[in-house]
Amino acid sequence: MPRAPRLERLVLPELETGDATDIAPHSDVELAMFDNVDLAGESAVGASLVECEIAASNLDDTDFTGARFADSRLTRITVPRFTLARAFLRNVHLADSRIGALDLFDGKVRSMVVENCKIELVNLRGCDVRDVEFRGCIIGELDFGGATVARVSFTDCRVETLDVHQAELSDVDLRGLTIGNVHHLDGLRGSTMDTDQAVGLVNHFAAHLGVTLD
Repeated sequence: MPRAPRLERLVLPELETGDATDIAPHSDVELAMFDNVDLAGESAVGASLVECEIAASNLDDTDFTGARFADSRLTRITVPRFTLARAFLRNVHLADSRIGALDLFDGKVRSMVVENCKIELVNLRGCDVRDVEFRGCIIGELDFGGATVARVSFTDCRVETLDVHQAELSDVDLRGLTIGNVHHLDGLRGSTMDTDQAVGLVNHFAAHLGVTLD
């Protein structure tokens, strides 16, 4: 049986009201609540947010490249693109959000819950991902290409395309995930799925092995 994600408990203390100008390149922000702020197109490169919450805010194309989020919550985010390339996330809860592309490539994730979200693309290419749980999510494409992924699970989730090209998976529990297509089946090594899932993907496995089903 795959080991379950080791998730840290997220309990935020009382937060002070933050202003959009607080989040800037290489800024250090702690114990702040950002509600309905507009950061669209702004740079927050290298910013650090610790024990913060961002809710119902415009983060479209906000550049959080190399940023750090720790012990923080992101809720009701509705954006075409959320850029977190090479970011470090530890004990983060992303909930009730609608995102076109969630770019986390080449980043590092430690303990994260993604809940009740609809995301067209979750880009974890080249990422180091440990201890993540997806709950009640609808995902267009989940890209684990070249990623190292450990202790990730899904509950009541659906993905149209799962890409595991050159991924290194361990204790990845796919049993709560309805899968449409899988790219690069070799990358599934180290994952667990149930019999119904395997039967649903039998044509993909046959094509991969060069087997003709009659």
